[in-house]
Amino acid sequence: MFYNDMKTITAITDALKTSLSTVEVLPGTIDQWQTDLAIPFLLVDGHLGLPQKLLYKLLPCALSLLKQFRLSSSRSPPSSHETTSLLEASSIILLANPAHQTALNQRKRLILAAHWSVKQELDFSTLLLSSSREASKQSILWDHRRWLFQTEYIHNRDHPRLIPAPLLEKELGVILRGCESYPRNYYAWAHWEYCLDKLYEGCAKDEGDYFPIVTRASNQLLRWMEHHLSDYSAAHHLCRLVHRFHGRTKTYEEMSDVDLSFDQLSKQAISLLSRYADHEALWMYLRASWAVGGDQFHREDLRASIDALPTCKYREQCISWCNLVKQFE
Repeated sequence: MFYNDMKTITAITDALKTSLSTVEVLPGTIDQWQTDLAIPFLLVDGHLGLPQKLLYKLLPCALSLLKQFRLSSSRSPPSSHETTSLLEASSIILLANPAHQTALNQRKRLILAAHWSVKQELDFSTLLLSSSREASKQSILWDHRRWLFQTEYIHNRDHPRLIPAPLLEKELGVILRGCESYPRNYYAWAHWEYCLDKLYEGCAKDEGDYFPIVTRASNQLLRWMEHHLSDYSAAHHLCRLVHRFHGRTKTYEEMSDVDLSFDQLSKQAISLLSRYADHEALWMYLRASWAVGGDQFHREDLRASIDALPTCKYREQCISWCNLVKQFE
């Protein structure tokens, strides 16, 4: 009954195995996107487009294959064909419904049984997160990535070790793309904190590859704030990063691009507010930069800069807040 659907599922998963840059779930049907209806999806220059209605059409077939696999694997170890069938079916299910926990759990079992690798799953998960806003906001997908890192590195029975620095830097890029597609993405930022924890562990063990990633992440967030004026989540995590790693800058004084200073944060906040004083999130950024650190002289200079900003209700609120904080210092 599902013969044609199974052929389409295989064609899509074969495309997923190529060197793709992105996967995107497209609204509507394929005839809205191309004239050659013999090919039910778009594949152009490493970008795969899957019509949403096609995924929903394939979903019953994929769910049936998943059910068959669960029944057969409960009786005996899966064959190579059954493993391939599960990977194909679960890929379609997750593209249609990124929060499908059963599909993710079955893929975990394949990894634990050495039928599928952590690297392959990370690559698929990266494409999945880029496929839609719905995917990037799913907590279960970010948790799935943490499970992959824990399994391969932290809790590896044979060789427990730190997550490699280049992989953590790549992961920070995945997170920012997720925040781009779904603004103020709480679960993506929670994953950011997980990655910073691992970077901190690497820095604490004097692993020289880790701290440069921290400084590049700080610079990325500074640039991010220039283009995302209402993103207080990014401002909050930028201030947390500087507060956490500020004490380690002396160890890396020879690096010319290291600037994890509280002064850098407040200067950017003041600069942005001088141009965009009506953005409340920027005033919260300024408060956060005040709260995370700096000596008395820094705060006196900052207070003078606040007084010079354009008059508005947010400025008065900020001044009142600064006065209140000063009473308890």
